[in-house]
Order: sequence, then structure tokens, then C-alpha cells
Amino acid sequence: MIKQYLNVLLAGFLILSTQLPSFSQHNPKPIPALVSKNGRHTLIVDGKPFLILGAQMWNSSGWPDILDKTWPQLKELHCNTLEVPVYWENIEKEQGKYDFADLDKLILDARRENIRLVLLWFASFKNGSSQYIPVWMKENTKQYPRMLNAGGQPIQVQATISENNRNADAKAFAAVMAHIREIDEAHRTVIMMQVENEPGSLGTDRDYSPEATRLFNGQVPAKLLSALKKKPGTWQQVFGFDAPETFSAYYMAQYIDHVAAEGKKQYPLPMYVNAWLRENRFERAGEHPSGGPTSNMIDVYKAVAPDIDLLAVDIYNRNYVQFRDLCEKYARPDNALLVPETGKGMLFARFHFYAIGDYNAIGVAPYGVDPFHGDPHDQRDKTKLDEKFAAIASNYRLLQPAIPLITSLQGTGKLKAAVEEEGLGEKLLHFSNYDLLVTFGFPSYKTIKEPTGRVLVGETGPDEFYLMGFDAKFQFRPRLGSGYSASEFIYVEEGTFEQGTWKRRRIWNGDEVYHSTLTPDGVILKVKLRGLQSDQYNTKPNFEQ
Repeated sequence: MIKQYLNVLLAGFLILSTQLPSFSQHNPKPIPALVSKNGRHTLIVDGKPFLILGAQMWNSSGWPDILDKTWPQLKELHCNTLEVPVYWENIEKEQGKYDFADLDKLILDARRENIRLVLLWFASFKNGSSQYIPVWMKENTKQYPRMLNAGGQPIQVQATISENNRNADAKAFAAVMAHIREIDEAHRTVIMMQVENEPGSLGTDRDYSPEATRLFNGQVPAKLLSALKKKPGTWQQVFGFDAPETFSAYYMAQYIDHVAAEGKKQYPLPMYVNAWLRENRFERAGEHPSGGPTSNMIDVYKAVAPDIDLLAVDIYNRNYVQFRDLCEKYARPDNALLVPETGKGMLFARFHFYAIGDYNAIGVAPYGVDPFHGDPHDQRDKTKLDEKFAAIASNYRLLQPAIPLITSLQGTGKLKAAVEEEGLGEKLLHFSNYDLLVTFGFPSYKTIKEPTGRVLVGETGPDEFYLMGFDAKFQFRPRLGSGYSASEFIYVEEGTFEQGTWKRRRIWNGDEVYHSTLTPDGVILKVKLRGLQSDQYNTKPNFEQ
């Protein structure tokens, strides 16, 4: 089944690649692409399915002096991708003159370290404001206007209705993409671009400038009405209470889409926009960045921003129900799930399994991997990876060899996650012929008090499974109605993958099978079963404890 799916997926990618600009057609390494088919989404890198097991730098850490000290820690993390900002204010310090020295060093160093890059374009919008625009824009607000709040006061957010703002950003971004193509087309170190960062307007629900207000009081554009299946009217008439935020989202999405489109003309890497959540506090536009790709504005972005390949979601919520709810909102048939920012620690190491196993995420990454962010109270050894990332490093070490298996099963219903939470000590998973009960919380295996159990389970055949995870006990039984009363192991192999091929390290038997427990250090098991009728066994099998 895996081979059949990969063949279909890669055939679709080959069709897509013939439609790309000519500069990619003769490269032995195909350009990275996001392939979507029948609601399934796969990131393709070097012609193969890829899963981002990433890390993101702090906002002001995309500089050579800091990056030079960070590469060894990324190796400790076992990540395959670094998400790192590139700054418009640094690249175009003088209008029309581009300095790519720092960008060049970043790409060359990542290539040396065999780490892929997702570049974060910190430009017109960053966390609901416009701090990263060049000085020459900051000092000329007449030509490059800002939004006004409801009191008529300018705020530090570039006006999205301004063509000057939009075109300046798009011109710089196009120059960046042309340069990346020039130095990286043969290597594909850079695999994806984030266009802006958590865009929107903090401090106002919309732009209240005279021109923006005139547009707000006018008719909603027909394109948006058609996409959302709304009747004609003014913004207030059509969207009511949500009118200011929807108005903001429409112009923000158009603005960013234009920037992305100009960049893709030079080098069409997959491009995304990330969201600052609205699911906090009072959920009021302006208290979160109004007009960003929040969960209630996804349809607006989909309607007017065709060059944005996906809308990503940054999740720091520490409640697993909220985490899963957000994944549910962003994992859509028309939108691949990417979680480019999360918290760190064991909690988010567990949450990553939900994203990958239950919501088919194309990537996850904790934020703030480098220790050089200027915290005067941080006295730890900054030459080593922060221990808060240890659990995520264990995830990445275990899962990275299994990426071909994981990506082949995502979206098929045959990859599932079981995760331990406070008050949640077991999880029952249903597969084609078997039910699998995963249980957690065994004192003899616990070295820390918080929940640690997390498992990905992949069904690769009617009686064959892979279990990948930590701190969990497992029991299989045939599904009710299957005609079988119990099951037994044909074999349980411990191993890993090398170049996509399963390599057995040892066979489990005796006590290991009796206890059927994934270890705290993490393990991958290949399990083969067979069903038993009641007359085929005399005693209760050892593994059904």
C-alpha cells in the first residue's frame, strides 16, 4: 500500500513539475512543492515526501554571530529544518540596494550542516505591527502610510490599502527570491518561505483612515461574496459584528498574496502565512492581530490569496483539548496543517504526536531554540541545547528515520496517535482488523512526574503494524465481528529505518513481549499478528494483561 501511494503521489508531483518555470526543469533536484490530492497534503523535497521536524530561532537571532553558535545545538536536537528570520530592514538598508551577505552565509552554513531552511520574511508585518520595515520607510510615513485607529491616531502598522507599501515589500521579496534561486537552485537548502509573520493590526480592528473608511462603507467585492456565498451589501450589512475584522483580512490577504506572487515569479517555493491565535482571552479583533489568518478568517484568505499555499497556526496553548481543536480548524481539505511555532518541554513533545499522527501535519517546530536572546536571568551553559528541548530531541531522533513511513500513511486513516495526559491513562485505537489499547503511567518506568507517554501507530497491512513512541504499554485484540476471539504475535521486531528500508536490531520475546511496553528512551517496533478462534488456544495469551 505504501509503495502504491508513493507512486501515485510522485506521479502527481511529476505532472506539477512540468508546469513550473523553465529554470527548474533541468535541475536534478526537483523544486520543493506542496502536493495536495483528494484532501491529502504532502510536502515534497528532492522528489520525496518530507516531514519538517523543525526548530525556530528567536525573533532577533537570525544573525551570523548567533547562528554560528547555534548549529551544534541543532545537531543535538536532531532537527532536519531550521526556521529562521530574514530581515527586510537588513537586506534593503538603502532603497533599491540589496545586501545578501548574511542570507548567503545562512544558506551556505545550513547546507554544510545538512539542515533545510524555512525562511521567515520579516517585512511589512510582524506580530501585528510593522517593526521590521526599513528605516527609509519608517521615516517617510507620507509615502508609506500607516493605519489609523478609531481615534484617528496612527499606529505602527503599515496601511494595507497603500500600493506604495505593498509594492515596496513585493519588490524586495522578489529580489530575495531571485537571489535564493541563484545560489540555492541546485541544492534546495531552502524548502519553504513564510511571507510576513503573524500579520494583522494590534490596537485596532481595522484601518480608520478616510480612504479605508470610504472602502469600508462601500460594497463588498463580488469575488469575496461569491466565495463566501453572501448576498451583496456594505461590509457592515454583509458581515455585521465581524465586518471590521473581515474587511481587514480581505485587504491583508490581498497585500500578502501580491508579495508572495511576485516572489513566486522568481522562484516558486511553497509559501505560507502564520497566524497569531484569536482563541485567547476575549477573542476581540485588535487584541489579537485583526486581519490575520485566524481561524474565523481562513475562508477569506482562501478566497482572495491563491498564491499562499497554506495558512499555518502557531500554538502555545498548554491544554491538549485546545491544541487538538486548533489542529482540527487548520487541517482542512484545502489547507495542509503546519505548526511552525509551539512551546517546548515534554508537554509539547506529546502534542507534536497529535499533530503528526491525527492531523497529518507536514511539520512541527518549537520556538526559541537558540539560547542567545538576551535574558539576563538565563545562567545556563549556552554551548549546549537547553534541557527544555530534550523531549523534542528524543522525538526527532526516533521519528526522523521513519519519515517515509509516516508520510506514506498520513491522510489514509492508518496512522494514529495515542498520547498520555493528566487524567487520561489509556487510549483505544481502531484499525481494520484489530483494536489496540495503549495504556500509560507505569511507575517502574517513570523518572519524571508529568505525563510522558506518546505513540504513533501505523497500520501497513491487515495484520502488520509499526509502533513508534515512548512510555506506553500496548495490547491488540481482533475487532468485534471479525470471527476471532484473541490474537497472538507472530513476531515483534525492534529496529529503525535506513534510507526507507526497515532494519531489524533484535526480536522481542519472553519478558519483552509479556510486558509489551515501549521504553522511556523510545523505540520503533514492527509487529505481525494473527487472529485466533476460541478453540485455537487454551490459556489467556501472556500479552493480554
